[in-house]
Amino acid sequence: MLLKRLEMTGFKSFAKAVTLEFPTRITSIVGPNGSGKSNIADAIRWVLGEQSLKHLRGKKGEDLIFAGTSQIARLSKASVSLVFDNKSKIFPVEFDEVAMSRRVYRDGANEYLLNNSQVRLKDIIELLSKVGLGASQHHIIAQGDSDRILYASPKEKKSMVEESLGLKIFELKKNEASRKLEATEGNIKQVEALRLELRPHLKFLSGQAEKMKNAEELKKQLETLSEEYVSRELKTLAEEAEEIKKNKTPLSKKAVDLELEIKESEAALDRETDAEKFFEALKTMDMALGAISKKRRLLEREIGRLEAVSEVAPSAAAGALPKEKVKIVLMELAKDLESVSQSGTMEAVRNMIFSATQKIYRFLEEINGEDKNKIFVLDKGLFQAKEAISKLEAEEREISKNKQAAQKNYETRALKIHKEGAMLREKMEELASTKDALRNFVVKEERALLLKKEFEIDFIDWIKYEKPAGDTLSDQERVDFKKKIERLKIRLEEAGGVDKGTLKEFEETKKRDEFLGKELEDLKKAAQSLKDVFDELETKIAKDFDEGLAKINKLFGEFFHEIFGGGRAEIKMEKLETRRKLRNQVGEEDFDDGLREFEEEELEPGLEIMVDIPRKRIKSLAMLSGGERSLSSIALLFAISTVNPPPFLVLDETDAALDEANSARYALMLKELGKKTQLIVVTHNRETMKAADVLYGVTMGGDGISKLLSLKFEEAEEVLAKRK
Repeated sequence: MLLKRLEMTGFKSFAKAVTLEFPTRITSIVGPNGSGKSNIADAIRWVLGEQSLKHLRGKKGEDLIFAGTSQIARLSKASVSLVFDNKSKIFPVEFDEVAMSRRVYRDGANEYLLNNSQVRLKDIIELLSKVGLGASQHHIIAQGDSDRILYASPKEKKSMVEESLGLKIFELKKNEASRKLEATEGNIKQVEALRLELRPHLKFLSGQAEKMKNAEELKKQLETLSEEYVSRELKTLAEEAEEIKKNKTPLSKKAVDLELEIKESEAALDRETDAEKFFEALKTMDMALGAISKKRRLLEREIGRLEAVSEVAPSAAAGALPKEKVKIVLMELAKDLESVSQSGTMEAVRNMIFSATQKIYRFLEEINGEDKNKIFVLDKGLFQAKEAISKLEAEEREISKNKQAAQKNYETRALKIHKEGAMLREKMEELASTKDALRNFVVKEERALLLKKEFEIDFIDWIKYEKPAGDTLSDQERVDFKKKIERLKIRLEEAGGVDKGTLKEFEETKKRDEFLGKELEDLKKAAQSLKDVFDELETKIAKDFDEGLAKINKLFGEFFHEIFGGGRAEIKMEKLETRRKLRNQVGEEDFDDGLREFEEEELEPGLEIMVDIPRKRIKSLAMLSGGERSLSSIALLFAISTVNPPPFLVLDETDAALDEANSARYALMLKELGKKTQLIVVTHNRETMKAADVLYGVTMGGDGISKLLSLKFEEAEEVLAKRK
C-alpha cells in the first residue's frame, strides 16, 4: 500500500490530533450524519493541493480550522499530513517515507511541507504527478460529487481521462516544449535582425581591411614563422646538446671499462696456459698403470701354477678314500661354484672360496698323512693370489678414472682459453670503434656550440619570450627557415605600415557576425529538436489515449451492463467542431456599419458519455435519476480505475443512492477494485462495510469534537471465536 496514514490536527471538527492508519487494501469510515466523517475526505483533498474552498465545503481559509465550541476554544491553525510508503522509491526522493503536510492559519496563510521541509505548491503537484495524482483529483470522489465526471464539459472529461491514464505529465512536457519552441523562434527572429544590421558595416570594414590585408598578412606570417623557427630551434639545440651528452658520457665510460677488461683478460690467459703440469701428471698415472699391469701378470701366472698342482694332489689322495664320500664332497663344491658363477660379484666369489675352503679342511681332516697339509697350503696360496688380483684391479680402475677426469679438465680449459682469446680480440675491436664514436661526438659538440652562438645573435629578442616546442629541425629545414624569414622581412619593408585599429574593428565585427551565424544555426537546430520532441509527445499522447480510451470504454460497458442488468454505455470522442469568432479589425464605433469580420476557430475535441438503460428510452444524462447517475458514474469510475489504477481512491458516500441489490453489486465491485488500488470508503451502507478490512467509526460528543474508533475485522473474528 502506498498510503500509510493520515494525521490531522485542528482540521474542521477534528480539534485534537488524530491518526488514521491504512494497513489494508480497503478501509471504511462510518458514522452518523454530522459526525465529521466526510471531513476526512476533505482533509485528503486539501493536503494534496486543492485550492477551491467550494470543493472543501467552505468559503474562506479559516473555515478549515476548528472554530471552537462553548466548552473548547477555537484553534489558530489546522494541519494535515499524508504519509506515503516510499521503500520502492515510487517518489523520486531518497526517503523511505514521504510525508506531505499542509497548514493554514487564521489569516489565510498556507504552508506546504515535504518531510518537515517547507516547499512550494508547485513542488507538491509535480511530485504527485509522478505517481498519477494530478490536479484534477479524479481519485477523490466527494459526497454529492459522484456524478461530477458525468456533467463535466467534454474538454474536462478528456482531461480527467488523460490524467487517469498517466498522460498528464506528457501533456505538461508537450506544453513546455511548445513554450520553448515559441521562445526559440522569437530568438531566431532577433538574431536574424541583428545580422541584417551588421551586414552594411561589415561590408565597409571588409573593403578597408582588404587594402591592409597584405601587410598584416606578411607580418603575421613573419611572426608565425619566426615563432615556429625559434621554438623549434631552441628545442633542436637543447635536444642535440642532451643527445651529445647522453651518448658521449657512456662512451667514455665504456672505453675505460673495455681497457680494464682487456688487461684482466690478458692476465687470465697467462694463468690458463700451464700445460706442463698436466702432461707430467698424465705420465705419472701411465707409469702407475704399467706397474699394476706387471704385478697382475705375475699373480695370474702364480694362480695358474697353483691350480695345476691342486688338480694333481686330490687325485693321489682319493685312492685311499671311499668313492661315494669323495663324490658327495665334490658335488657340494660343484653346486657352490655354479651358484657363484651365476651371481658374478667379487663378494660372492670370496664367500664361495671361504666356504669351499672350510669344506675342504673338514674333508682333509679325515685324511691322515702329508697329503692333507699339502692340499691346504695350495688352496690358501690360491685364495691369497686371487685376493691380490682383485685389489690390483680396483687400484687400476681408480687411476684410469683420475686420468680421464684430468684429460677432460684439460680439454675444457683449452676450449675456455680459445674462447677467451676470441673475446679479447672482440673487446679490442670494440674499444677501437668506441674511440672513433667519441671523436665524432666531439666534432658534433663543437658544431652545436657554433650554431647556438649564431642563433642567439640573430634572434636575441625572440629567445626571451619563446619556449622550446614542436618538432626538431634538420639541417636543410634550418636553411629553409632562414631563407623564408629573410624574404618576408624584405617584403614587409616594401609593403609599408598597418592600421591596427581598422583591422581590429573588422575582426571584432566579423567575429560577432560569425557568432550570430553560429547562434542562429544552433537556434534552428534547437527549434527543430523541440519540434521533433513536440511531435513525438503528441503522437505518444494520442496513441496512448486512444488505446486507454478503448480499454476504458470496454470496461465501462461491462460494468454498466452488470450494474443495470443490461443496457449499454460508452464514452467516445466528439467530432472536431469549429465556431465563428468575431475579429475586430476596426474600431467599436464601426460595428453598426456592417464592418464586422469573423474567423473560424477550431474547438479542441472532448469526450461525450452515451448511456442506454434497459427498459427505458433514456439517451441523455440529464434524464437519469439520482441513483442512475450514481450507478453510471460508479461504472465509469471503476472502469477508469481498473485500466490505470491510481495509488489510492477515496469514495465519499458514492453508494448513498443505491438500493440493497445494487449495494451488494457495488460491494463486489469494490473488492475487485481493491485488488488493484488502495480504497478509502466513507459510507453508511452495510454491504460496503462488509467489503472493508478495517473500519473507522467517527463519533461526535457533546463537546463538538470528532473522535475515532477503529476495528479490524480479522481481530474481531478472532475475539468472537475465543468467546464461543
